[in-house]
Amino acid sequence: MASAALVLAAKGGTFRLTDYEQLLDELDAVPASATSLTICDLGTNASNFNDFVSRLADLARRMPVTYVDHHYLTDEAKKELLKTGIDLRHDVRDSAAMLTYLTYKESLPEGARMLALFGAVTDYMDSSEVASRMMETLDRQFVLLESTLLAFALAKNAKDYSYPEMLAKELSQMKAPHTIDDVGREAIEQAEIVRKLADEVGAKGTRLGRLAYMKTTQSSTGNVAKLLLGAFGVPVGVAYKEKPGGIAEFSLRGTSDSRIHLGKEIGQIAMAHKGSGGGHEKAAGCSVPTSEVQGLLKDLDAKLMKAR
Repeated sequence: MASAALVLAAKGGTFRLTDYEQLLDELDAVPASATSLTICDLGTNASNFNDFVSRLADLARRMPVTYVDHHYLTDEAKKELLKTGIDLRHDVRDSAAMLTYLTYKESLPEGARMLALFGAVTDYMDSSEVASRMMETLDRQFVLLESTLLAFALAKNAKDYSYPEMLAKELSQMKAPHTIDDVGREAIEQAEIVRKLADEVGAKGTRLGRLAYMKTTQSSTGNVAKLLLGAFGVPVGVAYKEKPGGIAEFSLRGTSDSRIHLGKEIGQIAMAHKGSGGGHEKAAGCSVPTSEVQGLLKDLDAKLMKAR
């Protein structure tokens, strides 16, 4: 979201908000009339990496392509990406929004710093050296408030695909989240949903060794995964929801007691269960067939137990 708004503010043009599952299709749909392309915060995984590289190479022959990301990449993967001729901006120490800001800083207005920090806060990466220094020059409480309003309003409208597009356009105009129509109201409604969820996860969740999991109908599975951490006192919380077509979509969240890199491990585990996944050290996601849910959970717990 923040990355999209930053690119839009810096370069203009059009944009598309997508996720990992639709990434390759979106690359195929880049119009022939496009003169440049920026891809932000869309980490690839082992199951589609070769196809991803192939598409980037094709696009780079047509136009300048910039790929901004903070998901884990092996050194070999970086080499393969650079061979395509793209401009790779990668650093796992900062949020994608902060990296996007740094990439286009010279073309952005002063207010864009706030957008970079919104992304850093909601990615739990505002303690990085760059974000910390930037936060020192602003009102921290204001940044946290605006970031939370934005995150909660997005979670409340997760099923409305037009909502994040509207927000990206408004934010690209450097509007503060609290001034955008209904963001405050939507955020407060989501806050009540989260409060009620906090009471429910202890009863509806299940502990499995060093993780706790729960099936949910909530659009924001990440919130549920975080709440499971506190409810069960485990290093990893896992929430999933079933989607049409027999697919289970997971969000994983970890504490400092987790001894594994969730993004690396869940990518490999999901592949073994006919799915795909990836992410960061303490926050990741994956999708597998619903028939593979219990197998995936058991394999993840086995990794956690082994790493104790």
